[in-house]
Amino acid sequence: MRVVESQWWIIELPDEWEADQDEDTIVISDEDGVGEIAITTLQKQQGNVDETELQDYMGDVVEQFGPAELTQVAELDGYYIAYQEDGDAVREWYLRYDNLLVLITYSCDQDNAGMDDSAVNEILDTIFIKVDEEE
Repeated sequence: MRVVESQWWIIELPDEWEADQDEDTIVISDEDGVGEIAITTLQKQQGNVDETELQDYMGDVVEQFGPAELTQVAELDGYYIAYQEDGDAVREWYLRYDNLLVLITYSCDQDNAGMDDSAVNEILDTIFIKVDEEE
């Protein structure tokens, strides 16, 4: 197992997965190129992320693809929705932890839908929020 670390969290990756980072997003992909996980973290400057803010981020997706279900991923809680769009199978998590909003998207070709689901779930279950000692 390898570890990927952002400013706010740490996640473990199996050896067959790799991570790249651009300005705001960490992209995790498997060696077979079947699909990829994109994780974006936003930090609220004042106060914690509340239910209304979380639902605002989901707005368009829920309008277009139906209701999201409550979920918990490691220390984070929020919503999960799965849908198909433009030939892709998409799974999205809208999660929060204190003042953090963590947006996670897994996408793959519709023909490969479900192939990596258990691996993706196992990876996401390893996410660990780093607590800032100054807060």
